[in-house]
Amino acid sequence: MISYPTTDQIVLDCRRELLEVIGPEVTSEAGRVSMQMIENVLRNVAARAAHEIAWMHDEITAMESYAREVAQVIPGNDALTAALTALAGVSRASLHLNDVTVVYTVAGEALSCALEAALATGNNDLADRAAALLTARSATEQQIMGEWGFVGRG
Repeated sequence: MISYPTTDQIVLDCRRELLEVIGPEVTSEAGRVSMQMIENVLRNVAARAAHEIAWMHDEITAMESYAREVAQVIPGNDALTAALTALAGVSRASLHLNDVTVVYTVAGEALSCALEAALATGNNDLADRAAALLTARSATEQQIMGEWGFVGRG
């Protein structure tokens, strides 16, 4: 019985069953490779279930802040203005994953437009800040992927 039935705990319990109960019964190499691949997916799904909305929320805040700063420093960029207008028009009331993903996608477009504007004007400070944001996003992706590997494939 799962005493703390969050989605990540349910997935991790399935992973434990796979490793502890089913794993020892799998004898073929192909079966063991498939089982390990499924184990990797379950681990990643558990991490995403536990944190994905919070990660996106944090990144949305950072992307929007950066885009608004670029718009102040480099006014009159039509693409950036349009992206920020679109972002302002997206509802943020829902915490459902699909709804948060929509906001995340629109904020990503604002970040892209802001980065293009910064690079086009040669503003190294703004370009460096964008690079830091992208590095942080990459770190989050690494957290999601965990120990992902191509199991049994060398």
